[in-house]
Amino acid sequence: MRTLKTLIIGILITISYSAHAQMQGSLTPPGLGGGTNANAAVYSGDGVTLGTMGMFTSKYNWTGAVLTWNTGWDFLGGKYSMGISQPVVFDAEFKTAINPATGFNPIQISWDLNQLKLQGNYTFLLGNKLPLNGHNFTLRATQYLKNGGYSLNGSMVYEVRIEKGSADREYGNAFVLEGNFSKHFKKGQTAGLIGHYNSNVTPEYFGGIELLNDKSMTAGIGLDASTPIGKKVFLNAKYVYDLSPNDVIRANKAVLGLFYKF
Repeated sequence: MRTLKTLIIGILITISYSAHAQMQGSLTPPGLGGGTNANAAVYSGDGVTLGTMGMFTSKYNWTGAVLTWNTGWDFLGGKYSMGISQPVVFDAEFKTAINPATGFNPIQISWDLNQLKLQGNYTFLLGNKLPLNGHNFTLRATQYLKNGGYSLNGSMVYEVRIEKGSADREYGNAFVLEGNFSKHFKKGQTAGLIGHYNSNVTPEYFGGIELLNDKSMTAGIGLDASTPIGKKVFLNAKYVYDLSPNDVIRANKAVLGLFYKF
């Protein structure tokens, strides 16, 4: 039961972040539970990006692929993008694999306001093995400082969770805050500090019993770095120290992502 519970909560954590933070601007949706990346709200140019990524912990592991299309179309004063992501969640020993859901990102709009970049995003999750359907509404911002030498990045996410059938557990809706402060180098590399906080804003129930928010809350702080490899490949790495109070889900995280821009 402990392993199953860990896997289910791991799915909820990692999938709920699958639309939040960005790597190298609008190349990809996933944030992987580690806080918003540098260039979070930036439209990275027209074209298609394919990404692969993984998150590794002592209790569960996450891998996934994402396809993003920056269309170049103007919409509501910004640039329109769309995408799809497919995660696979493993237990700590990589013995059990679950394809819990597919993430669909039908609308993402990026606005360029000189040194300030804004981005709005809607993503929904579908999957037979996920105990709920998720709808995520995200607002991101990037503010460049000192002529682009630094950036302050943030995300706010409201996640609506709708249980399937007659499930014993009601997960409640969640509110997520993510942040990143990064130094930008001349050849495109970034290095920064990251953080995230995720907690229920409506009650969670299990077997009719209300659970306290601190049992569902997740939080962490850490380090984030990215670098271009040539003109079309981008590498991102994170380490997150987990501050979650619940021992069932608390686990430090190492995150790697590799992305190719067509």
